[in-house]
Parts: sequence; structure tokens; C-alpha cells
Amino acid sequence: MKGRIQAALENAKRRTGDIPDAKTRGASSGERPTINLAMRSFQRVPYDPIECAQNRVLVPESDRALRATGAAAYRMLRTRLLQRCRSNNWRTIGITSPGQGAGKSLTSLNLALTIAREGNNNVFLIDLDMRNPKMCQYLGATPPVDINHYMSGEVRAEDSLFSVGIDNLTLGGTLTNTDLASELLASGRLEELFAYIYAIAPEPLILVDLPPLLSTDDAMIVAPIVDACLLVVAEGLSRRDGTGKALELLAEYKLAGIVLNRSHAVVKDYYSSYA
Repeated sequence: MKGRIQAALENAKRRTGDIPDAKTRGASSGERPTINLAMRSFQRVPYDPIECAQNRVLVPESDRALRATGAAAYRMLRTRLLQRCRSNNWRTIGITSPGQGAGKSLTSLNLALTIAREGNNNVFLIDLDMRNPKMCQYLGATPPVDINHYMSGEVRAEDSLFSVGIDNLTLGGTLTNTDLASELLASGRLEELFAYIYAIAPEPLILVDLPPLLSTDDAMIVAPIVDACLLVVAEGLSRRDGTGKALELLAEYKLAGIVLNRSHAVVKDYYSSYA
């Protein structure tokens, strides 16, 4: 599977030019790679601050109201996840849950926003919960190109990504669902999208919002492609047996950690990670 990504990367470099990767960029001067996507200007669409506030999305307008609760927890989650990513050289993280209602899509979106705010990574959030997409709905944003159209081969990778005007954050999503998610995810187009991102962005971190593990086989199709998976469970909603089954399904893959959502515990207990 990783060989398919490498082959797609070579194709992406041929299409976009010989772009040095983040490991070599700035190496001669000893400077940290510049976090800049000026090489590719993604179409910008507005998000709706009111819709974001109602959905508890941590865009700048709503950050002040949530700073004492959600924002602090996401900063803790950001720090722990980035430590794991940097020590293991992970660049792609799939985010899933045992079942519906655990809050994985909101967690994916707020985590991406919080990491982007730190400014040390180009963050790409791709909504591939294609049967029940939530990212664009939560943002109140209409993507210029539906990510489903890219996955079906109708448009190019560079046309499937967009910006909402937040620094260091690039998105790919949809407002429509599809019953062909399994087939589209197995088509090889996701590997090509990853390769395109690697070719254009220094220090990329790609977060992929996946469907629940116990609802369809979609997440298991993507699990071998990403570097690690993050499991979101909700206190009072995620059943113990369902969580156990989800962990069994992920046993042969890298586990970045478990996020306990809707917890009444203090922030220091918000996130638990498994080695």
C-alpha cells in the first residue's frame, strides 16, 4: 500500500514540478521549513461564524466563548498528538469512532483548527465519512468542488481542496452523501491525493475524518493507507463492547490514541494514548 503512495508521489511531482520535500527544504541554512502554500492558491470560500458557534466549532470568532472548556482540551489533544506524530514521523492520521454519535467529526474539525493555529504545520482535513459528511455542514461552508467528484475521478487533486481563509488549514469535503463510498475509497484516488499534498506542502499533517468502524467497512479500507488512527469515544454513549470491538479491528494498525469525548473529567484526563 505504501508503494502505491510512493508511485503516486512520483506522478504528482511530475505534474507539479520538482518541489523539494519538507526534509530538504531549508536544510542548507538550518532554518525551519517555511509554512507557505503560495505555490498553490486554493479557492477560498466563506464559513458561517453563526453556524460554527452553534456547532461548537473553534473558528476565531467562537474561540473566546469556548476557551475555558473545549479550546483548552483541544490544545492538550493537539500537543499529545503532535508529539506522537513527530516521534514516529507520522503524516496521515485517520480519525474514527466505534459507532455514531461519538463526536468524531467535530473532534476532527476542532483538532485541525487547533493544530493550524499553532502554525508549525500545513494541516489538511479531508472529510471521507462519505455516507454522512459533517465537516462542511458544521462550518456552514459550500465546497467549490465536491470531494466525491475527485474520488470518482471527475476532477484533479488540486481542484478538490479549498480554504476557508484560516492560515495553515486546507480542506476537502462535501455536502452530499454517496452509497458508493467503499468502492471510491478502494479506487487508489486517496493515495494520489496524499501524494499531491506531499509534493506541494512543507511539513504537511493530513487528518482524515472516517466513518465509524462498526457501521461500514469504509474505515478499514483506509486504515492500511494512513500512518495511524485516532479513536474517538463518547462518555455515556460509546458502549464498552463496541469500543472493545473497534480496538480489535484496529489491532494490526498503529493507534495514535483514544479521545474521550463528552467527558466530565478534568482536562488532564481528556486524552489517553496507547503505545
